[in-house]
Amino acid sequence: MLQAIQLPRLNRLTPSLDSTLLKIMEEAGELARAVLTFLPYESAGRGEGSAYLRDVADELLDVAQTCVTMLFVVEEAQQMTVDHLVQQHLDKLTCKGYVFDAALSYRVATDGDYKFLQLPRLALPDVTLLTTVCKIQEEVGELSQYLGKKAGASGETAKLQQAEVLEGCCCELLDVAQCCFTMMYILAERYQMPMETIVKEHVAKLRRKGYCS
Repeated sequence: MLQAIQLPRLNRLTPSLDSTLLKIMEEAGELARAVLTFLPYESAGRGEGSAYLRDVADELLDVAQTCVTMLFVVEEAQQMTVDHLVQQHLDKLTCKGYVFDAALSYRVATDGDYKFLQLPRLALPDVTLLTTVCKIQEEVGELSQYLGKKAGASGETAKLQQAEVLEGCCCELLDVAQCCFTMMYILAERYQMPMETIVKEHVAKLRRKGYCS
């Protein structure tokens, strides 16, 4: 079983919600391209598709990293406690009938230069790479609604107060991250992808780029 995925705090970057939305859209587009490149190899049973599947894993990590980085920023700014949003997220999953290990601890924790956010591995046997891409796009659309229409960004009457917009955005970021985490667990189990090694290489890439110490 894949250990909890641990992503670093990008302590040399300070994204905003607007920049986060743009970054998620960029990374989600790259994820879609990687999945579409891999799918013909999967359907044909061709082993050389493993390199393209690795690209999928890398893009899933980039999308997840973008989401949790913004959550970490919110947590550190003390605008709200993210842990209670994580609990709301888990309650929503339970209400929808999703099965996961409720005995594990799902929360934001800090250890030196790292923050940890463990999200559950949902038991979804019918989930595919393509449905994951579609689900991420759905959640990105809902995030866009909070930053756009619901906040009155285009001249409409604002439907929510700023604090409600922030909380709604964080909930949608959790939903996008959940899609990524679930698929990364599936990649490890269904496709035998070495996700622990891939995560370490992801963190090394971030350090090389100067995003974190």
